[in-house]
Amino acid sequence: MTQPNRLRVFFSSAVFSFRAQFSWLNPPMWLTMKLILPFSQMAFFCLLGGYLVSKGFASSDIVAYMAIGNAIQAMSWNTVFAVINITSADKWDGTLQLMLASPAQRLPLFVGRSMIHIFDGLLSVLVSFIFAAFLFGVDFVRTDLLGLTVTLLLTGFTMAGFGLLVGGFSFYFRDPLVFANIFTFVQLIFCGINFPVQSLPQQVQFISYLIPLTYGVQAGREVIVGATLTDIAPLLAQMTVVGLVAIALGYFFFRRFENSARKTGRLEAI
Repeated sequence: MTQPNRLRVFFSSAVFSFRAQFSWLNPPMWLTMKLILPFSQMAFFCLLGGYLVSKGFASSDIVAYMAIGNAIQAMSWNTVFAVINITSADKWDGTLQLMLASPAQRLPLFVGRSMIHIFDGLLSVLVSFIFAAFLFGVDFVRTDLLGLTVTLLLTGFTMAGFGLLVGGFSFYFRDPLVFANIFTFVQLIFCGINFPVQSLPQQVQFISYLIPLTYGVQAGREVIVGATLTDIAPLLAQMTVVGLVAIALGYFFFRRFENSARKTGRLEAI
């Protein structure tokens, strides 16, 4: 396949995967989720943090800490949940057979389907930052805008890669949405959203560093308080490596599923 054809497959896959979600989610509901979901999650944890501060159980900066963490985590609803949902839709809407029968090269087809959700995720983060600034008092005055922009773009890309990994693995099960729910909420525990990773038991902290969001949240917090792009470059490099490994593993699971499906004639589960 020539390079222009690869790019066409990549971009068409991205556009169609985004449009396909509106087969089960109408635009008004999408807009409602874009506004209500980030606010409700952030409000829950920030109000809890405010209560802890009032009782003397936490320092006064915990509310801003939680607000920033939940704002960046809002991206995972698009880059993880929506990407994994593609797997479920393929199976139960009857498009998986057509995809496997397609002569299109698999890598741009596989990766392209997740990329448009990065920009949808960035919109979620922007909405969340507005809530964080005007409702929970997060100060963005010292923010390095270049550093924050690069951080969010790389976080979106690597989290989409993580979504592809879980989605590729989910091909082997009848209901991939189970994994979408599990891994979306697992991030709240392991990625330093509402408390530092170091607060976790030492035996499980390594899990945090297998998820790209951990690096993205830490880098985002640092640039918001004044760190530069150079300062957070090591974090971004680690996050990029983890994200690329996730994409490679997800693609491996996808191709292995495809080969097994051709041999067994079974698509719902292998």
